[in-house]
Amino acid sequence: MRVICALLLALLPSVIPVPAHAEDHQGALRPGPVDFVVLVDESGSLSKADVAAERAAAAVLALGEVSEQSRVAVVGFGSVTRSGQAPVDTVCPLTRVDAAGRERLSSCVSGLHRRTDAEGNGTDFPAALAQALSLLSSSEDSTPKIVFLLTDGRLDVSESPAYGDDPDSRNANAQKALKKKIEQARADEVQIWPLGFGSAIDKRQLDALAAGGYQSRCADLPSARPTARVTAGSADVAEVLLTAFAGARCARTTPGDTASVSSSADLEVTIPPVATDGTIDVIKENPDGVAVTYYDPRGRKVPLNGRAHGSEFELVGQSGPVEALRIRNPYPGTWRVHVQVLDGASAQRITATAIWQGVLRSYILVSPPVPTAGQQVTAHVTLQTRQGVVLTERAQLDGIRVSVKLTGTGFSARTVRLADDGEGPDPQAHDGEFSARITVPRTATGAVSFTGLMLGEGIAGDRSPYSTRLATSAPLVTGAIVLEDREVHPGDTAHGSVELRNDDDSEHRLSLTLGDGSSDSAPTVGPQQMTVAAGKTVRLPLRLDFGQDAALGAVSGRLTVRDETSDQVVTQTFVTVRVVPVPGFLDRYDREVGAAAALLLALAVLLGLRWQDRRRARETSDIQLILYRGDMELSRLRAPAHAGPEFGFSLRAATGGNQRLLLDDSPGRHRVRRTADGGLSVRLPGGERLVVPRNQRSALTDGLSLGFADHRPAARSTRSSRTGRGARGTERTAPKERSEGQTRQARGKRESAAQNTTLKTRRPYDDDF
Repeated sequence: MRVICALLLALLPSVIPVPAHAEDHQGALRPGPVDFVVLVDESGSLSKADVAAERAAAAVLALGEVSEQSRVAVVGFGSVTRSGQAPVDTVCPLTRVDAAGRERLSSCVSGLHRRTDAEGNGTDFPAALAQALSLLSSSEDSTPKIVFLLTDGRLDVSESPAYGDDPDSRNANAQKALKKKIEQARADEVQIWPLGFGSAIDKRQLDALAAGGYQSRCADLPSARPTARVTAGSADVAEVLLTAFAGARCARTTPGDTASVSSSADLEVTIPPVATDGTIDVIKENPDGVAVTYYDPRGRKVPLNGRAHGSEFELVGQSGPVEALRIRNPYPGTWRVHVQVLDGASAQRITATAIWQGVLRSYILVSPPVPTAGQQVTAHVTLQTRQGVVLTERAQLDGIRVSVKLTGTGFSARTVRLADDGEGPDPQAHDGEFSARITVPRTATGAVSFTGLMLGEGIAGDRSPYSTRLATSAPLVTGAIVLEDREVHPGDTAHGSVELRNDDDSEHRLSLTLGDGSSDSAPTVGPQQMTVAAGKTVRLPLRLDFGQDAALGAVSGRLTVRDETSDQVVTQTFVTVRVVPVPGFLDRYDREVGAAAALLLALAVLLGLRWQDRRRARETSDIQLILYRGDMELSRLRAPAHAGPEFGFSLRAATGGNQRLLLDDSPGRHRVRRTADGGLSVRLPGGERLVVPRNQRSALTDGLSLGFADHRPAARSTRSSRTGRGARGTERTAPKERSEGQTRQARGKRESAAQNTTLKTRRPYDDDF
């Protein structure tokens, strides 16, 4: 009946809607907050267009900030020329950039204006900087503090009695006052980022402001160093200032399209896959009469507020010079911003741009997990987004540098750069796992910590340390964890194994836990308690049981085996399992569709039998590869469900220096097909072919050999072997001579492989941990 239903699905268009995927679990990782003040020159030299550009620039920074925990203030400044005037005007007090705060900021920036003579329209940098430092004095010590200074000129207080009675010495006095404020900024750990526009700029003065303030940066990158920027006119102020702001808070911008719009236009802006938080800013010359609609890279119209397609949206500033759509977990790719100038509104220049940050979680694995002083260990760091996506694509990893900082007592901290080049301790190039060998100093005592450090444009990391205590001797219990299934349905189980060896002369009790994962979809781990007798080696089945209400998406975590006898970690590994929807069509409509299919497709079934038979003969999903070193079995790998005529795999280093098999469909990996006589043909990465005859092994590389178990029903495999022809071409076949002992051992392995058919196998998740 299910064969008939499957044929119906293949031959007839689907009329039943596909169930929508539940939204991916979103972890607690968020961009770190910053506190910043935007100082805006309101001197009399400004034109009307300059003031509009300054308002837009201030709004872009206030509304484009990616963390809702950040705080921002906007201050206009001029100078005092007579009694009763104030040199500064705080148009927006220090305001948290949550939804309500962004609305207030969108409105209050309109208070920026060109000062009149009666208000005091000089350029008093010292007073402006003093106001900014006062506002930032309430910031937490751990929160970065930044001042952005926007000006069209240079310091000029020649008409301000606040700097003395002699007009000729006022600017010199102001320069001395400014120097003191810059020194205070450095002492208070406040960065200064100046931006000048126009022809009257004193670039040397702006450079001194940037260099004199606090120099500590969010990352050791050129873009994050406080720098003065100058642009010829006010038209580009918003975009230039946004780029500076991105560098200051370790984010990035991707400039989008700019167009002169009289009726409607589509502007495009790109958000990369590594981005976890971002804002699309639309800058308008005239905010009245413009309607904006946003479409994600799949062409889906997104809500202005709320959730959709695994993302969260929040729009502010529709009535202002800048409207900003903040997106949490943005869908990567090119977004379309449709702008429409309503009837009666004039044509205007409209720009779309994006600011984003990728907040990544670093998973650290140290082997051995409990080292001794002077021992060399291997550290592995895997990067994931908050949605559990492991970064494996080369384009995503380009520009990201990963290091591990080792700290502890008895030695000075040291930092080691990790590599993802497939050399040395790194098992595979460009797979998202960075590796390096680190020697624990001989003088180390007690506790040590390994902390992952990420460096990249627009990248921020969690810096979660892996902490342990040094062992005084070699561990008595060792082990390894292998997870076979990478994809499950809600209510299903992911299977694997735990191998343990006890070299002690007494029994040891151990526990198995899953940590650092999603609480919403965390599976139940089994067995939670294990016992290993003295001098024994055991291999125990591992289970990760997912509940029926498990949320769809990737579930990651750290599997840890701990020796309860010594309270030491025996082994641990990071795993990622993807929860996918249960196929709903056949389960819900099997009876009705089956009855209809029996009537409508009887002829198609008959005609398709031969086609199915040929297809099954090539199907590889019933193959289980077995890797050997000598006569010792190292690893087993079940082909994916519905693998088709071939599947790929690669070799990866496992605990103890051995190798294990992993599914890998990326280009240049080992590719497996069936041969007509019931064996396997393996295309090696170099292009050479290796034949593995049925019930035999063939040499692979470096003392390794490959065999396989075939779980295909006997009738199918027998027919295939009886009617097939021999292997062709330049394939090389391993020798068939085998000793009687090898024959008995092969028979035992076949029996063991047959028992493994009871294990429930799902299609593994391609993103390896």
